[in-house]
Amino acid sequence: MNRRYKVKHYRSRIYNPIRGKIIKILLAVLAAAVLFTVGWFAYEPIMQAVNEKNKEIIEDEPIPPKPQEPAYEPPVEEFLEKQTLAVTVPEEALYSALDYYDFLKSLDKETTAIVIDMKTQKGTVTYVSDHISVANAGAVHENAVDLEGRIKTARKLGFDVIARIYAFEDSTTPYNASDMAIRYESEEGVLWLDDSVDNGGKPWLNPYSDTAQKYILDIVYDAIDMEVDAILLEGLRFPENEGMDYAYFGVGAEEKTHGEVISQFTQRVYSTAVLTETDVIIGYDSFAAITGSDIYGGDPLSFSGDGFAPYININDYIGEKINDDFNFKKLPEDITEVFDKIYDSLGDVSSLNMLPVISCEGFSKADMAGIWNRIEERGTVGYIIIYDEPYFTGIPEEPEENPEEPPGTTTPTVPNVPAVPQQPQPQQPAVEPEEQPPEAGLEGDNDENDENSNPGVVVKDYEGQEG
Repeated sequence: MNRRYKVKHYRSRIYNPIRGKIIKILLAVLAAAVLFTVGWFAYEPIMQAVNEKNKEIIEDEPIPPKPQEPAYEPPVEEFLEKQTLAVTVPEEALYSALDYYDFLKSLDKETTAIVIDMKTQKGTVTYVSDHISVANAGAVHENAVDLEGRIKTARKLGFDVIARIYAFEDSTTPYNASDMAIRYESEEGVLWLDDSVDNGGKPWLNPYSDTAQKYILDIVYDAIDMEVDAILLEGLRFPENEGMDYAYFGVGAEEKTHGEVISQFTQRVYSTAVLTETDVIIGYDSFAAITGSDIYGGDPLSFSGDGFAPYININDYIGEKINDDFNFKKLPEDITEVFDKIYDSLGDVSSLNMLPVISCEGFSKADMAGIWNRIEERGTVGYIIIYDEPYFTGIPEEPEENPEEPPGTTTPTVPNVPAVPQQPQPQQPAVEPEEQPPEAGLEGDNDENDENSNPGVVVKDYEGQEG
């Protein structure tokens, strides 16, 4: 059946729906073609205009600078990773700013570091400290220096700085703070001395005392705060004589050996310093270690530290039979023979950072030249020379006699440099000790003092004699 269309009448026209749809489609196609044509011709000028506008915006705005790569900074070399030649600062130079500067300027160009005493072998504190424990110890020198200023001066002149601190070897503090000292037989006992009063016996700090340990640690804290390059910890030892049977170290002291006490203390120091990357160097006497002395309670190389500094004095070994192969009855012409025996007797130290402390007292630079070569050949990280004026200045201890001197005239003489350092006189509580210049770090110095006078303090030597 044929489909019939509905016819609509619009005034004078007849409307056909199929034709209307076709017309709409044609109109849409025509419109799209017109828009495409317009867009085709308009695209280029429009994009050109947009690019010009963007160019103006970019030119108007400042171009941020290209980030610069950080300048190359070589890694900081640890103190014990570089070769060191250090010299101890004599005490008389430390207490005078001018003498100190002149001393630094006088050092050989090969010198890379100096050693400054913060607490001397006698126990004197050389600088001003804010710690109450240091003030209570009563051992601060009357001319205590601004040590931070001394360190800055050394750094400006190109020197590294090693702070030397003597721990329990201290004959000054016990007279002012007896609670830190070794006592005689009991806690209520008087001060114990390491020899008779007539022989210049000295008191000692008690390594078992927590108060004494804190006192030394506070000085270590000061050294770290002053940003020294390394701390040389000396005096980590007990006295050595028969009188130790009368020494009282406190309740419970028998529960720890001497070696354990010293070892635990060095661990405390090391744990404190390692957080600040300050090197801790353990100082010890080579002669005591080699001859089997028990002053350390064991092997000092077992103590906690970044490096070790054996004190070596060639003369200590002359006339002393160490063993059949180590027996020098007199000083050989080539003193390196003695040094080689000493160093070989230290044990296996090839894997350790060794910084020997060398006494040059009584020798010339020509004598010691071979020693310096031997030290370098041993692969050490360097060495420390204990300052000795005749050695460094070349001025002999005694002037040569002039046989042609006219009768009746006298030649002024230069005082002899003592072969053995002098011991301090026990100090009054209210009077700070006057120190003599430090001598070669020798153990067992002797002062020519006639009396041990300190009102209110009773002392006994190891034989029980009151002084």
